[in-house]
Amino acid sequence: MGFFLLQDFIVFDSSQSTFFIIGCIATLALLTIVFQQLFKPRQKFFPKRVITHFESKMFMRLKETFPQHHILAQVAFSALITNDNFKIRNKFNRKVTDFVLLNQKLEVVAIIELDDPSHIGREQLDAERDAMLHEAGYQVYRYTDIPSTQNLRNDILN
Repeated sequence: MGFFLLQDFIVFDSSQSTFFIIGCIATLALLTIVFQQLFKPRQKFFPKRVITHFESKMFMRLKETFPQHHILAQVAFSALITNDNFKIRNKFNRKVTDFVLLNQKLEVVAIIELDDPSHIGREQLDAERDAMLHEAGYQVYRYTDIPSTQNLRNDILN
């Protein structure tokens, strides 16, 4: 019998007391962790890569090909085109282009789209996006693979 009654109290021997104290400490630690998780503010925002691995290769190729130009990645259409009509603006409001090539005067030289396999079956949507940018006076170049520096120069500067 690990305990005995003494004046209506339960008394533990020393080994049982040690386990009881360790159990209490462990329980408090567990409750502390659980309550911290329950009442901890939930994170609402998480970091995201600005460009994909495939796009980063294209970015480096553009830098190599056009060292005298500025290259912007992930540019919102709303930074490139506008319209006074809210319904028309809503058509391009959340669209983003992959790359914008700017000259030394920070004028748009070209808009470059890199179509990875996620664009398969979206050709009509891509054509509509291109039409908006063309109507605004921009040249749009689409590539399904990373072109050579020579191909880029021939396409964009000629």
